[in-house]
Amino acid sequence: MSGLALMYVVLAGVSLAALAIGFRLAASGIHPALGTAIVTGVAFLVNIAVVLSIRAAGVPTSFSMQSFYVLVVTGVATACVNLFTLAAYANGLKVTSSFLIGGISAILMLLVGFLILKEPFTWMRLLAIGLILTGIFLLQRTSG
Repeated sequence: MSGLALMYVVLAGVSLAALAIGFRLAASGIHPALGTAIVTGVAFLVNIAVVLSIRAAGVPTSFSMQSFYVLVVTGVATACVNLFTLAAYANGLKVTSSFLIGGISAILMLLVGFLILKEPFTWMRLLAIGLILTGIFLLQRTSG
């Protein structure tokens, strides 16, 4: 993994943590559907500003219809993530228990990666997955 990719991974992780904490703090005072609309609307505005600034700088932006269709489905999935996460927090999920969401997501991504996208499978990766799941289980049991 390149240094730039690692930097983006760290920034994505920090952003995801901020999202989870923000959802937890806001969940008790707003309907999940309205919260999702606000988060999605703000994200849309920020992303439009980024695209316009990139275009203004003369950086070429690639576009394919296949990517467009995949990202439309991904947008629906993102809205569902926001809605269901806000609903979970509104119904008592603790931010320290949100590892369950990440754990389920990680398992599904690994399965799709190995079985559908034909990404390399190793026994060491399987061991790592087992350790992650064990950690999530232990965190959930101790978070009371």
